[in-house]
Amino acid sequence: MPGEKIVSLRNERIKAAAALKTASGRRESGRFLLEGPKLIAEALEAGYVLDEVFYCDAAALQRCGALRVQATEVSDEVLSRMSDTVTPQGVVAVAQRRERDALRLHFGGRYVLLEQVQNAGNVGNILRTAEALGMDGALFCGDAVDLFSPKVLRGSMGSALRLPTAHYDSALQAAQALHGAGLALWGAALREDAQMLLSAGELQGAVAIGNEGRGLSGEMLDVCDKLVVIPMRGQTESLSAPCAAAILLWELWGRRDAGCGQEGTDIGQFETSKMT
Repeated sequence: MPGEKIVSLRNERIKAAAALKTASGRRESGRFLLEGPKLIAEALEAGYVLDEVFYCDAAALQRCGALRVQATEVSDEVLSRMSDTVTPQGVVAVAQRRERDALRLHFGGRYVLLEQVQNAGNVGNILRTAEALGMDGALFCGDAVDLFSPKVLRGSMGSALRLPTAHYDSALQAAQALHGAGLALWGAALREDAQMLLSAGELQGAVAIGNEGRGLSGEMLDVCDKLVVIPMRGQTESLSAPCAAAILLWELWGRRDAGCGQEGTDIGQFETSKMT
């Protein structure tokens, strides 16, 4: 009956929601899973439609702002079955996937390009950083992680629901699209012909981040207009993809936007970040 608490793991609605933790389940159903009050609230604000909400914590349900959506109470065990985290946050929601607005490259735009970045958490973290530093969008090249996967959504803290994206089948296709918009493509690579980041100049276009283990492909390196390297000390040979992306985006654009290093800059005018 409506309003009855669900305690069975065999319930068809619960099984359908749990299937959304897989890429095939999301693809076949056209839906995805949101976990926790913050992410649900972010999705609602971004215009996504919720089909169902399940909760075992009334306070969490209250915080997510989905009071207009019919919510079903479930047991702790049932919520854990739908959750993708070790410690569930008391509420999950099933949302409808929708087509994103097409990302239109424009002159003067700022973009991060991810080539074959496979770790969903890394992708989410990079998208979060890209939005925080004012990027106009994220470009993907080659096999891309599903942006609606729980790990991407959680790592991005909702940025994956908002940041415009575009996908290209090859490095050449991505470079041609950027060049067609009057933009350059730079790549981060540990090569002798790469320039030190701080002396590379100003970029109008996109900076490419490579696969966690292999870096940028030979094809991508060949089509880049310039290669840059982040100076490192000690015996460290590389940085994680999210760390490299954060440094690159800050040094190429974020520092200038914040006015760091400029005389007369009042640091008090900038909002400090909130640790989460």
